[in-house]
Amino acid sequence: MNIREELWACFLAMFIRTYFKTCRIEIFGKDIDQKIRAEKPNLLYTSWHRGVLFHAYNFRDRHGAVMVSKSKDGQKIDAILRKLGFYTARGSSSRGGSTALDELIKYVEKGVPAGLTPDGPKGPPYKSKIGIIMLAARAESPLLPYAWDAYPSWEFNSWDRTILPLPFSKVVALYDREPMYIPKGLSEERYEELRNELDKRLNILTYQARYYVRNGLRNMDPRDIKIPDNYMEYLPTRKVKHSTSKDIKP
Repeated sequence: MNIREELWACFLAMFIRTYFKTCRIEIFGKDIDQKIRAEKPNLLYTSWHRGVLFHAYNFRDRHGAVMVSKSKDGQKIDAILRKLGFYTARGSSSRGGSTALDELIKYVEKGVPAGLTPDGPKGPPYKSKIGIIMLAARAESPLLPYAWDAYPSWEFNSWDRTILPLPFSKVVALYDREPMYIPKGLSEERYEELRNELDKRLNILTYQARYYVRNGLRNMDPRDIKIPDNYMEYLPTRKVKHSTSKDIKP
């Protein structure tokens, strides 16, 4: 990395640290997060790729490990994350994934928390790949689903609808009430069932976070919001340049 790229990485890391401080952030489930980490420091976090910007802010300086693509863009992201206090393992499901997974496991075995965006690096959105399940099984670590949303916010015209809160917006982040425990030695069919369970948990949390901020709710836990049968229809799937309208109604 040349000096120009190094300075750019420093700038973007500082931008992330500063930008989110303008937002009004509510986090639900901190007690669960802290309780599990006290018992199992090598906790695994998982959330959809569309939220990577806030993930980087929320988990900064915890010295956690994350997987980063081996692409040229991945190299730039790697530099930014390291300046935010992350360890990185280079690879993805499409390139170098096995090696990167082995690196993550080494970190986790040392008691380092880790995180994966299971629908990355190229989607489809809201559907995980099996790697996160296998990592949890191999590392014998609890897996904690996590989601967030913001209003008002921009949703970029990308496969994952990357979300960026507007300055001074409301941000809500939700940790699931219970982690998932993935035993070793299960059948492929059982691991696939657990992958589907993870998808459902993540998508429910994503819906609840979105509903909460876009309807201006308060004085309640968003994880108590009832889930309609068609909740997946309310998750952003169309390519739009921005999202400032309340597209989820009570």
